[in-house]
Amino acid sequence: MKSTHLAVLAATSLTVVAMMAGCGKDGKTDSASAGSTAHSATSAAAITKAPNLVGPSAAPLPPPSPTQPPAPAPTPLADVDCGTINGSNGATAHVIAFASAAGRAGCTEAITVASDYVSIPRAADATTVDGWTCEPQPDTGVPHICLNQGLTIGLRGNAGPATPPPPAPTPVRTVDPSQTPAPVHNDEPPAPNPGDTVEDVNCGPVTDAGGGTRTVIAVGTTAGRVGCTEAINVATTYATTISDSDVMTVDGWQCNAQPDATTPSICSKDGLVIGLRAN
Repeated sequence: MKSTHLAVLAATSLTVVAMMAGCGKDGKTDSASAGSTAHSATSAAAITKAPNLVGPSAAPLPPPSPTQPPAPAPTPLADVDCGTINGSNGATAHVIAFASAAGRAGCTEAITVASDYVSIPRAADATTVDGWTCEPQPDTGVPHICLNQGLTIGLRGNAGPATPPPPAPTPVRTVDPSQTPAPVHNDEPPAPNPGDTVEDVNCGPVTDAGGGTRTVIAVGTTAGRVGCTEAINVATTYATTISDSDVMTVDGWQCNAQPDATTPSICSKDGLVIGLRAN
C-alpha cells in the first residue's frame, strides 16, 4: 500500500512539471514538453502496476494429495529374557518369554509361574502351575517349558524341580536269635485229636437280626471241634443277615434252619458243626 501511494505522488508531481513547461512561447518547446509528459505518465503507470511484494501472497495453495502414505508395518515381537531364578535342584536358569503368533507372556507372570514350578520337588511329568502346563522336554538348551493358550515360557539353564525322594522301604522283620519269642496266650481249648471223645463248647451269645439272642455252640463230632473265634464269626454273619431263605453259605460253611426247638439253626463244614441254640 505504501509503494502505491509513492507511485501516485510521483506521477502527480511529474504532471505539474509538464504543465509548467508547456507554458513556453514556442511550439517546439510545447511539443518536447508533451513528449516528456507522456513518458513520465508511462513510467508512473509502470510503477503503479508493480507487483505487491509486501504481505501475503495471493497465489492459491495446491490442493491436498488424495493418496495417504502407507501405515508403518508393526514391529514383530521378539523373545524376552525376564531374568534368572533358582530351582529346588540347586541350579539356576534364565526365564524366557517366547514370542509366538498368540503373543508373549509378561515378565511378571513368567517369573511367577516359573518360580512356582521349580520351587518344590516334582515327578518328571506334566503338572499344572498357576493355570499353565509345565513339563520337562528333551531339549538341553531349554529343558523345561510352561504352556498356556499358545504362549510359551522357557527355562534356559539347568534350574528345575528337584526329584522327590523315593518312598521309605518297608522294614523287614527279622528274628533275633538272642531273644526268646513271647508265648502265645490262647484261652480257647485246644482242638481235640480225631477219634477222641469231643465235648461241646459254649462260645458265647450273638444277637440276631430281630434283636434276639442266640448261644453259639462249637459242637464236638468225630471230625473234631471248630474253634470259638471262627464259630462266633460264622454264627454272627448268619444270624444278622436278613434273607428270604433259611439257607446261606458263610466262609464255606453251609448254614440252615432245622426242626429242633433247642438248636433251631446249625452251620456245618468238613464234618464240623456250629449250633445256634435258642435262649
